[in-house]
Amino acid sequence: MSGTGRVTRLLTALRAPGDHRQQLLARATLVNTIGMGMFLSAGTIFLIKFTGLSPAAVGAGLTIGSLVGVGAGVLIGDLADRRGSREVLIAATLLEAVGSICLLLVNNLWTLIAVAALAAIGRAGSGSARGALIGVLAEEGKGAKLRSYLRAVTNVGLAVGMLAAAVALAIDTRPAYFFLIITDAVTFVLAAVILSRLAHVPPTRVAKVTDSVEKERKWIALGDRHYLGLTIASSVASLQYWVLVHALPAWIVFRTDAPRSMAALVLFVGAIFVAVMQVPATRSIDGPRSAARLITISGPFFLVAWVMMALSSGTSAWVAVVLLVVAVLVHSLAEVWQAGGTFELSFALAQPEALGQYQGVMGFGESLAAAVAPVIVLTLCLDGGMYGWVALGVVVSVAGFVCALIEKHWSRSRAVVAS
Repeated sequence: MSGTGRVTRLLTALRAPGDHRQQLLARATLVNTIGMGMFLSAGTIFLIKFTGLSPAAVGAGLTIGSLVGVGAGVLIGDLADRRGSREVLIAATLLEAVGSICLLLVNNLWTLIAVAALAAIGRAGSGSARGALIGVLAEEGKGAKLRSYLRAVTNVGLAVGMLAAAVALAIDTRPAYFFLIITDAVTFVLAAVILSRLAHVPPTRVAKVTDSVEKERKWIALGDRHYLGLTIASSVASLQYWVLVHALPAWIVFRTDAPRSMAALVLFVGAIFVAVMQVPATRSIDGPRSAARLITISGPFFLVAWVMMALSSGTSAWVAVVLLVVAVLVHSLAEVWQAGGTFELSFALAQPEALGQYQGVMGFGESLAAAVAPVIVLTLCLDGGMYGWVALGVVVSVAGFVCALIEKHWSRSRAVVAS
């Protein structure tokens, strides 16, 4: 495909929806993810270079802080269902801004844990409240289309943020990193301002039953076995997200003869490819069954991509570069399929009146997976070599297959109830 064709496809994928409310949500998402891309690329390096903490201490602080805030998404999601998702999302986004700017105050392990916990609570809350808002704003029968569009916007924002972070990394001075962190915090504030232009979104759960029944049904998502099973399986499958973030950059630097710059380039290439392919590659999703099918297909593609990454070790530099680029493209296509399918199932299997709560449960699982992912992917891939890459691919493939089995059982149970 020519360069013009790729640009045309990207612009088509990013064509704004007609609904003004959806446009505002998309703009807030774009601004927010630019800051996210900055932090993903340079935040950890800033903490290691300028806080006096060792890499191990930084990793431990971020993990412990993330685990402290990991359960907040369920509680905040339930609040979004009962009070309105717009206001809750704005508050959670502003909390993320506070967590971001407070990174500049970190000077020991305890302050890092506190700041990481604060940011984790905001991140979990904004994720569940945003999910509830998407469910309300999506037009009847067009939820998959809106979600695919927002994922494309997300990856464009990440790519822009990564480019900005690359500049700061090249300058490599304390003011450059400070500017990056401050800009990240500002993007959260700007996103909250954009969201404030949305009209109030009525709660999806209104007390219409007796107190005893309401108390029994309050935590609907926690009693939904299909959704809990989906959360567990999809969280295991989500380990794939951290391959490009943690395992592959380290693999490139320590296990291949490819240029070190490839460690940063692969993140950018992956983000752009996902943004371009997000809408066309998930156009076939028209319900839970087609979504489950894409998740199942993604597993073998991850396995193929990771085998190519493993093969890049022990080859010449140019062979390694070719293998890595092709592997990242295959991985990114599989990521689009898995992300699109999982996102669709996370809404389809949820009760519409408790979307925030359900999204909080899904976010809880993903946050746990994110907390343990670094040690899993680094140990398997760097220490395990080819066997480790294959083992991880098998685990992710099986988890995707389990997601499809859960969807099939859920569909059958609904058919029985309906009859």
